[in-house]
Formats: sequence, structure tokens, C-alpha cells
Amino acid sequence: MQWRQSLATCKRLVRNLDVFSRTLSSGSATLPVINIPRASIFELGSNEPVLHDVVWKVYPNEAWAVVSGGAASQHLKPALFGALLGTHRISPPPPAPSGLFPFLEGADPHRYVQMVRFAHRGRASGDGFYDFTARYGAVREEDRRTLRETFFPDIARPLHNLAIPAFHKPNTPLDDTGATKKAHTERKQEVFDMLTDWLKLKDLLDLPMVALSNGQTRRARIAQALLSNPRLLLLDEPLSESCTIYNPQTATVVPIPTVLVPSVHTRDSGLDFKSRGILFDLLRELKKQKSSTHIIMGLRAQDPLPEWMTHVALVDDRGKVHAGRKEDVLSSRLTPTLSSASPSSTGSHTNYAQRKHGAPLVDMSGVTVQYGPRTVLSSIRWTIHANSRWHLIGENGAGKTTLLALLTGEHPQSYTQSSNLRLFDRERSRWATPFLHRQIGRVSPELFNAFPRRHSLTVWDAIGTGFDGGFVPKGKRRVGLAEDGMALAPGSQEEEWRVHRMYAVMRGLGPARWHSHPEKMTVERFFAQSFTSLSPGEQSVVLLMRALVGAPPLVLLDEAWAGMDNAMVHAAHDYLQDGGGGLTDKQACIVVSHWEEEVPWGPEEGVQRYKLDSGNGQQIYPESNR
Repeated sequence: MQWRQSLATCKRLVRNLDVFSRTLSSGSATLPVINIPRASIFELGSNEPVLHDVVWKVYPNEAWAVVSGGAASQHLKPALFGALLGTHRISPPPPAPSGLFPFLEGADPHRYVQMVRFAHRGRASGDGFYDFTARYGAVREEDRRTLRETFFPDIARPLHNLAIPAFHKPNTPLDDTGATKKAHTERKQEVFDMLTDWLKLKDLLDLPMVALSNGQTRRARIAQALLSNPRLLLLDEPLSESCTIYNPQTATVVPIPTVLVPSVHTRDSGLDFKSRGILFDLLRELKKQKSSTHIIMGLRAQDPLPEWMTHVALVDDRGKVHAGRKEDVLSSRLTPTLSSASPSSTGSHTNYAQRKHGAPLVDMSGVTVQYGPRTVLSSIRWTIHANSRWHLIGENGAGKTTLLALLTGEHPQSYTQSSNLRLFDRERSRWATPFLHRQIGRVSPELFNAFPRRHSLTVWDAIGTGFDGGFVPKGKRRVGLAEDGMALAPGSQEEEWRVHRMYAVMRGLGPARWHSHPEKMTVERFFAQSFTSLSPGEQSVVLLMRALVGAPPLVLLDEAWAGMDNAMVHAAHDYLQDGGGGLTDKQACIVVSHWEEEVPWGPEEGVQRYKLDSGNGQQIYPESNR
């Protein structure tokens, strides 16, 4: 019954979008949406093509995905979208008079072509660090902007209880222009109500942004884009973990079998099972409406390809674009498919091996986080011992990011919860945050996107910041400072140990373990490379080395394998397993993922699972009374 009601809601939604679209814009339903007969694509100011001999024509009745063919080509896909947005040059340009977008029939593409990008920060994304903990900076309730105020300030503004009703509902008759505007506003409001209902945003509109997960914010960005009524909407990597970070100081669906490049990691921990279904259902229904917004999705090779997608533009590592029906493009170049992965289960295992745990490193005894009347975490009880290996699971919005922010001390309520939160045998309030960060190695989507990308920052520098837990290379040998903040004594035991650790993590995770031509990429050459010159997958490997290099007592791995190819993931899993050299029995490690195959350890290695559900937490495997 609930499924039928959802389907009926979606049908009402697309009917209203259809009316809304025809009211605000017009265009041909037969002319091509995109027309690139044969051209190369260049960065502005460059004579070297990024993409070669591109032939791409998109018609209104087709559903397209632009797919990167592997980790190495992930930075090439944006060039194809850049050609549509005017940030890249097309040569020769599409012929006049129809140009690049024939279906617009001369309308301004800057008004009707829009993009919502969810991809990780790339090579050209600025060189500085930004404070990804600023999302927790608004401690006072009145300082927190809500989802409604941030994304929908005009259409969703609630009527203030002191407002004079006549100012909002005038009694004077409206002329034709006023009546048309009123009808337009009413239709837009109806579309807004439908979108927020379908995308499960209605109950979130008046919550502060700080209380929302990345997945919830992602859905709001999609609704905001559709409400602006573009004729062509580009959604780049909507299934990846959103990199949106709010700064309060500035204003029936089953897992779809994926079509994969053999060398690329098959699962991503960003968008949960239910959220993918919500998004795919909406896009499928929009596709059926001839006059609705035309949507092109940008996907990574490891993302699931919806069954209703008809065409693919596959960007390979050489800068070639293979465009056509998905059966023709994928059958000759990609290997379909690994078996469908499933969300983490709670099934029983008869081969479970209990690990010998050490002293407690983290002890949460009734931790609660609230924003006004909303409870994000409710009386969490969780003890993490040395030598434990954990798998943390939970849907988007369950509280995982908030929980990790408590462990790292970045959430301001970690102080108010000090009596219930002991970290490394001290109450949270007794830890200065920089010293606490020395005890924790971590990888997360937020850290990946915030990490400095100055051209002068080398791989050695990036890994070496892991000793201090900061983001600026320090010390003569770029391996950090002593605990008292002073420079390490030259040749001291501590300095030599740190240098030894740099080479140890490089042996375990460096190019010799995953590079296609390891003889061409020596350890010293890789150390000397600029961090910004690396592919996203290589950057992820370096940030994993950074998390492990200081051998911290606690390691937090949230979407640690993003962008890595299969060889990199296998190297990382091998290194983290018992005997691999990446972790000792003095350390605990938590992997955050929606999928079991993302976790390096199974029951045989004594993995434990902790689940968050609507702010409530419990150990689900093995049962805590075992």
C-alpha cells in the first residue's frame, strides 16, 4: 500500500513538473539536446586537447550517463561537462545556427543549462585548506540556519506570526499580469511541495543545517536545481558522498547490478541503499515526461547504472569519448558485472573468531547530542578497545558523521558530554583538541575535500602531516614537531622512527603494490611528486598513508577507498589485515560503510558491527552478550 501511495505521489509530481516546465519555457521535443558533430575539447588558454575527436549527439527521448572509464580518467570527465557549461573550448565549434544546444532554439544556455556537482574536490580546486569543522561552529540555536532558509528562502519562507495578513493576501483585484504571476507562484509552490515530499525533505525543512547528513543535503540541492526549471540539468556524481559542507559563518528498488571496469573498485560507501532508490525513482519518472527537464548524470565506473538509462558516453584514460547505446558501448569495453552487492547484514556466522582486546580507548556511556528539540544521538553506549576492528553502519542521517565528530573532538557538544565520553582514559574536556588529533588517524570525504592542494605540497609532505594530525608540513625533515611543539632533535630516535614509518607505509601502500608500471614509479619519485598532480585514487591512497603513518591508537576510515582502483583497494585491505603491517594489536580501527565488502576483516578476523538507526545505537554483531 505504501509503495502504491509513493508511486501515485511521484506521478502527481511529474504532472506538475510538466505543467510548470511548459509554463516557463518552450522548446522542440524533436531537435537534438546536444550536438557535437566532431570536435576536440580544450581547457581555456590551452592548445593541448583534453578530449579528442568527440562525436556526441543527444536526443530528447534518450537517457544519458557520462561515465569515467576508470580512476585514471576520472579527472577527464569534467571536461565533457565543461564543454557544455562554457568552461572548456570546443574546436571546431558546433555549426550555426543551431549550435551546441539545438533544442533551445536560440534561448540563452546560461539560463537553461545548469549543473549540480557532487564530485570530490579535484586537482584545480584551489590550493588552501578550508575548515570542514565549521559546520559545527554555530553553537547557539539562533545562529543555525535551517534547510528551508538555506536552499528555499523565497518559496518556502513561512509566514511570520506577527505579519499582517493583508500584506500577504491583498484584497485588491489582480490584473492579468498579477493573476498570471499568482498562478505561476501557486504552481511553483505545488511543485515544491511535491518535490520535498518525494525526496523525503518535508520533515527536514526546519532543521538546522548542522543537524543534516550529506545525503540529506544532496537531495535538497537536487530539489533546488529542479525548482529553477532548467531545460538541461547535469548531475555529476550524485551517488558519491556529497562534499557539501555548511559554514554558518557565511550565509520497489533493489541493488542494480553494476557495469564495471575490471580495475575499478566496485562499491562506494557514500549514498545508502534507500537514498539511491529515492533518487533513481524520481529520475526515472522525470524521464517519462517529454516536456520535463532533460537530465544527464555523471557517474564513476563503480556507480550502479540505472536500468532505464539508454545511452552512455564513456570517457577512457586516453581522452577518447565512446558514445552510443549502453549495450554497444559497454559490451565491448567493460566487463559486466560482479554479483550484486548487498547492504551490511546481521546474519549469523559460525566461524566467528573472538579477538583478544586490550584496554578501552573510547568509552561512551550515554552520549546524547541534541539540536533544540531534535535528538541526533540518543544515549549512545559504545566501548572501543585496543585491537578491536569495527564496522560502523547506518543510513544517511542516522548520526554517523556526528558520532565521528565526537570522537575527534570537533563537535562542540563533545565538551558538554565529557562526563559520558572518555577518550584514551581521559574525559573529553581534559584533552586539548590538537593533542587529541595526534591520537587519531582518519580518512573522510570532508578531509579529502578540505586537504590543501598547493602545488608545492609533495606526497612526502602530505603523509608527514599525519604525525601531528595537522595540515601544514613542519620540521626540518617534514615529519612534524615534538609533542611539546619544539623541533625534533636532528638524528634523534623519534625523528629516525618517523622517517622509518614514512618508508614503512610506502612499502605497504605505495606504487609497488598497485601501479601498472611499478618500475617507472620508484618510491623516491612518488614521494617527490606534487600531491595535486595525483589522480583522485592516488590522493586517497596518500591520505590513507597519512592516517596510518603515526601508528595512532584509533584509526577512523570513512569512505577511505573512494576513487581507488581494485589494485589499490586490495593493497589497502591486505595492509590493514592482521599480519599486513598496517595495524598493531595496540590500535583500534573503525570502517564506516554501507557494504560488507568494503571492510577488510570478516568474522574470521573478529570484526564487530555497530549500527546507528535514527540516533539510536547498538552492537549488532556479534551480539554484545556473546
